Amino acid sequence: MSDRKACVGPEEVGVLMDLLSHDILNNNQATLSYLELIHSSEVDRRTKEFAEKAASQLRTSSVLLDGVRRFVSSSRGGRIPTSPVDLRETLADVGREVSSLFPHKKVTVDLSGVAAGTRVIGANCVSDLFTNLIMNLVQLDPAQKVRVEVKVRPARRKAGTEVRVEVSSPNAVLPQGVGDDLFAHASPGDTSKMARVSGAVFASSVARALGGGVTSRVLDPKRNRGCAFEVTLEGVRPR
Repeated sequence: MSDRKACVGPEEVGVLMDLLSHDILNNNQATLSYLELIHSSEVDRRTKEFAEKAASQLRTSSVLLDGVRRFVSSSRGGRIPTSPVDLRETLADVGREVSSLFPHKKVTVDLSGVAAGTRVIGANCVSDLFTNLIMNLVQLDPAQKVRVEVKVRPARRKAGTEVRVEVSSPNAVLPQGVGDDLFAHASPGDTSKMARVSGAVFASSVARALGGGVTSRVLDPKRNRGCAFEVTLEGVRPR
């Protein structure tokens, strides 16, 4: 074997990601079909609840994987989309999608803190970002009734078009050891402690690619209760 350093290029990584995601998504869909058969069969209520929760886990993993696949595909050759989208309209669609992923929970996404006409840069990436972030927040909330509040915070810079979006839940529990900078804890060798916030880590990657970022904080540190993610994106000046 030669002494030259082995190297795998981004194109090859992208192809492998496509193959892997295609295989896993097909397997998830097949398993979902079996779970739906169980749920529609004449089985006891407890068994139906377990089937419903298992189906929810598969759906959320498929959403995350599909988002990662699209992100890797659009990242090849620096093709991150930069067209503007209406933030409130995008979040309304995201709220409906996330609610459908958790039929065993009552999920409410409050958008009263997001003004109509607020626009940010990022096209479909913005939808994938907030879908996975809000989905992850619901997963971190042990309650059956989950209320997610989304509001736009004042920009830190007076000049420029920065948009700060806070996504929070008063009952969500952030795993121990997860600090302010999500991606700083996601080392390639040990991702075990970050597995429960994989959606938020993915959202952080997307935000960084769009020139922003995602940070996290605990709302009530004494009880380790409540979690907020702050997303920074590039906005569009009103006409």
